Amino acid sequence: MKPLFYENPVALHPQTLAGAALADPLDYGFARDTNIIPISLNEIPLAAQTYPVAFTIDGGVRPVAVVGVRDDENLFVDSRGRWADNAYVPAYVRRYPFILGEQDGGEFVTLCIDHCPRVLVTEGRGKALFQGEEPTGLVKRAFEFCQSYRAMEAATGPFIEAPIEHALLDARVATISMPDGGEIRLAGFATLDEAKLRGLSDEVFLEFRHKGWLKAIYAQLQSTLNWNLLADRLVSAKA
Repeated sequence: MKPLFYENPVALHPQTLAGAALADPLDYGFARDTNIIPISLNEIPLAAQTYPVAFTIDGGVRPVAVVGVRDDENLFVDSRGRWADNAYVPAYVRRYPFILGEQDGGEFVTLCIDHCPRVLVTEGRGKALFQGEEPTGLVKRAFEFCQSYRAMEAATGPFIEAPIEHALLDARVATISMPDGGEIRLAGFATLDEAKLRGLSDEVFLEFRHKGWLKAIYAQLQSTLNWNLLADRLVSAKA
């Protein structure tokens, strides 16, 4: 299964991508048709300032920023591919169209790019990927960012396992009332249960504190207030 947004990731190589350049500008239109964006542990407090932060249930547990209430609608990307002003843009989105590809059990890592018309254009019409056989500064910075993202993902894994182990997740259904009297229901996600958190033993709570997880935990709980803001955004978009 291909990662979200990516149509055809291929290794960045000067021979196979000769004559290709990165589209400039590359807007956020690729992120328009989804209502959740994966986020890492250290992004939760940032994302929680704008979005409801939840945990997926189907396909594995992971933290996500909820950006819409319909499956194929991101309320923070407009028709021109612009992300909403003053809204945090998740690293998963900022990484696109680059991604790391792994071979031999992760021992060999290579930088890949989404090989599709919206990303790659004829050289001279976009940002160069190579100068001769050498990668440009753009590619080098992309590789560094993807490595940083990979490290963030690795740190998120243990955090995800903790609420599963201690049964802290509570499956929810969000119901949004529309002005015409209809309702939109969003299911398939969970949030941390505050009562269950209070019931943790002192030993486990201190473990969470020592691992630096409390900031993300409390941010996720606080972010549930953003469901009303998301509903308001939907109503405004339909007005």
